[in-house]
Amino acid sequence: MTENAHGSAELTRTQRILRAIEPLIYARRTLTMAILVVATLLLAWQMVQIRRDAGFDKSIPLEHPYMQVLKQYMAEFGGANTVLVALIQKDGKGDIYNEKFLRSLKQATDELFFLPGVDRSRVSSIFTPDVRYIEVVEGGFSGGNVIPADYAPTQHYFDVVRANVGKGGHVGRYVAKNQDGAMIYSELLEVDPVTGEKLDYEKVARGLEEKLRGHFMNPKKYIYKLKKDQGPLKAGSVVGEGYVDYGWKLALQSFEVADPKGGEGAPPIKVSGTQVSYDTVDNPDYNPDLSVHIVGFAKVVGDVIDATMQVVLFFLLTLVMTLILLWLYVGSFKLAILPLICSVTAVIWEFGLLRLMGKGLDPFAILVPFLILAVSVSHGVQYVNAWVGEITMNRRNSFDASLETWRRLAIYGTMAIMTDVVGFALIGLIPIDIIREMALNATLGMAAIIITNKVMMPIMLTWVDIGDPVAFQDKQDKRDSVFDPLWRLISNMVSPKPAIVAILIGAALFGWSLWKGEGLQVGDSQAGVPELLPDSRFNQDMAAINRNFTIGTDIFKIVAEMDADSCVRYDMMEQIDRFDAHMENTVGVQGILSLPWAAKQVNSAFSEASPKFRVLPRNQQVMVQAITPIPTSSGLLNANCSALAVFVFTKDHTAATLERIVEKTKAFNVDNAKEFYETHPDVNDKYCADKLQARRDVGAARVKLDKYVEKLKKQKHGIGESELQADKAVQALQKDADAAKEKFASFDKACPVNFALATGNVGVMAATNEEVHRLERPILYIVYAGIIVCVFLSFFEWQSIVSIMLPLALVSFMAYAVMTILGIGMKVATLPVVALAAGIGVDYGIYVYATLADAAAGGFKMRDAYFKTLKLTGKAVVFTGITLGIGVATWLWSGLQFQRDMGKLLVFMFTANMFGAILLLPAIASFLIKPKELAPGEEPVFKPRH
Repeated sequence: MTENAHGSAELTRTQRILRAIEPLIYARRTLTMAILVVATLLLAWQMVQIRRDAGFDKSIPLEHPYMQVLKQYMAEFGGANTVLVALIQKDGKGDIYNEKFLRSLKQATDELFFLPGVDRSRVSSIFTPDVRYIEVVEGGFSGGNVIPADYAPTQHYFDVVRANVGKGGHVGRYVAKNQDGAMIYSELLEVDPVTGEKLDYEKVARGLEEKLRGHFMNPKKYIYKLKKDQGPLKAGSVVGEGYVDYGWKLALQSFEVADPKGGEGAPPIKVSGTQVSYDTVDNPDYNPDLSVHIVGFAKVVGDVIDATMQVVLFFLLTLVMTLILLWLYVGSFKLAILPLICSVTAVIWEFGLLRLMGKGLDPFAILVPFLILAVSVSHGVQYVNAWVGEITMNRRNSFDASLETWRRLAIYGTMAIMTDVVGFALIGLIPIDIIREMALNATLGMAAIIITNKVMMPIMLTWVDIGDPVAFQDKQDKRDSVFDPLWRLISNMVSPKPAIVAILIGAALFGWSLWKGEGLQVGDSQAGVPELLPDSRFNQDMAAINRNFTIGTDIFKIVAEMDADSCVRYDMMEQIDRFDAHMENTVGVQGILSLPWAAKQVNSAFSEASPKFRVLPRNQQVMVQAITPIPTSSGLLNANCSALAVFVFTKDHTAATLERIVEKTKAFNVDNAKEFYETHPDVNDKYCADKLQARRDVGAARVKLDKYVEKLKKQKHGIGESELQADKAVQALQKDADAAKEKFASFDKACPVNFALATGNVGVMAATNEEVHRLERPILYIVYAGIIVCVFLSFFEWQSIVSIMLPLALVSFMAYAVMTILGIGMKVATLPVVALAAGIGVDYGIYVYATLADAAAGGFKMRDAYFKTLKLTGKAVVFTGITLGIGVATWLWSGLQFQRDMGKLLVFMFTANMFGAILLLPAIASFLIKPKELAPGEEPVFKPRH
């Protein structure tokens, strides 16, 4: 209650809100808790059904111009979701031209070809018909498959294959540089074209290990049999075979077996790994001289999923450590476990709500529950700490202490959580699906914390019996008095001199952060996959492939766009040839492959392989002769020769390499167009820009149609072509596509070759880096704007914004500097974590500022007010910062490099935000908050202003 100018008592706005909500929590607390328990059980049931939901398309910015090019030409030149498998002879075992190796290579090609999810039209090795050679022989031109149709494992054919590999120029590509290994290229389909179902990356990764690595490197083969009868299947029935020893993880596997009594099309019988046993037999395909190396997005996802169990163990370890530290802090096991119950419940609600919304859990979002746990613990500790204070200092019973604590912290605590909700939700503005899912995931978790910490926690505390209040108070006083000298020392931060020194140090750190943070890499800052350890199996495989093959795993495809049939025109091909030379001399590029490059090899072959004829022929008939042997299946050209793919093979995919390639491509595009317009006055920049847009519209219309058809196939399994054509939406989309084609056809004048960025896995990385670079600071500023609004709504005074936001901003900019020092790049996986971790700092700041401002408003002098703040909420902030820092420090032993890196970053952010809240915030607030002037004889009183 407060008094107005006329002395009449009235309720404040905040008090009216609290009076309206209080009965919902305290009047029917048993009923309310029963409803919460039932809701938690229902959401827990949903949680256990949540599925992993990895996706390549989710991790790329589909709205970026590069990705529009990728989607437009995916049918002709493939996508970026590749899987590369390299079979390499072990040291000293000779070259690949022997029966054992070539048999293994043929089997591996077949296994990859039939692996579910693989685009069979894009599986290539020296055993597939798209890998050919050409040569000039007496009487004309000759060519064929590298592996002859009548191949037999004899020395004669080994020599023939060796010769064909050389003639086809496949050394370094399909065959290792020193010819002791061979490569199989493949691409994955994100969506099954028949059923419309999304690709199961876990299943693909497991298949790659089973069918390829294990198949040839494990001397044992595993035969899985049923332990007991299951439906029509009898005990002892074979339900599967494999080459990987799963150990205890066998219980997590599942097998699908054809129903022996089911008819055609009957669903398979699913058998759990817990229901099978296995026998081992000798593996007839084991090759002791062979090592198998597999890389690709699917394998990265598989390795991350394999580490999921370890992540769960870290989660449990963090819970146990937090419980022990809480127990030591509050001196009561019953009180210590309450914040953890609320935190785990919040995570259950997070996953359950995510499942109810039809979403799955992406493997790269596995750290979000840790952040929800951290925020929940932070609020839970504050609540328990304040409740203990009401018990010991004001001698209230459990119910009254809970009610008074709720009245004091409900508004501040809820608004602190709301700042997190707003901040996390705003991250969803980044147009990359995986970040949007992380934002939704975190927002649901934070919303759950409001329920668990502001409803469930107060009710549970009303039922806590601490025994003898006097003995409990003595124990608390004895524990607290140990730190009183420290709190008195820190309370000096509100004195003018220490405050000025703290502010100057903060300013110096901010300047250092701006300087050091300029070196932050957007994208990967090192070779390999930074989500995995440098010595992980995947990164070792990648290093082996890059070491043994001229063409590595990083492919940047640039699409040379021109008019139909332009590949037989010298003036058009010459532009691409010059572009090849331009890119080949770019630092970070280790090779180029394009139609002009291949045409020059053919032209030279027709002239007895003379190097002087390794040029583009100016005569159109000769040009036709040079490109005719090169099929569209090579991936170098589309059917009507209106687009050619230029393969740029990079030495790595670091941000610096990608930026250099993009800049070089854009610069060449500008210079080449300028030269073209000088010799072709009938066209200009505007005409060609409109023509290019018309081309993009054709691609966009086709992609939109294909996407709708995929959706339709998923909704209506087994839908036929005639039904598709009869669908009105399909007809409308087809009409739009035809109109776009007609408009593009109206542009009949030739324009310069447009080198369109970009496809290939490195093209996707370049687009992602550009999107992150474009949005990382604006999104951070938007998040901070949202937080500022919430802070203002908590206090309705500008002083709170300045005092809370300046330390928070300092820590955020220092985080960029720390990332630069640690070599952590800013990318899709790290951007949300940096933004999410700011939520902890907001919680610290709101609790500290609220208590300090309330004490000053009650008449306490600034130093006494801050000492009281440290005793009430500051000690909880310090404890939370230390506890959370210790908890995430365990991540430094994780099997995922990403989790290790985020562990380092979060340890810094949790502790830095803690120091900012207890050292810098009061220093700033000391110049902005004016203590209440007391009347003579009036004693200072601490009570919430609201």
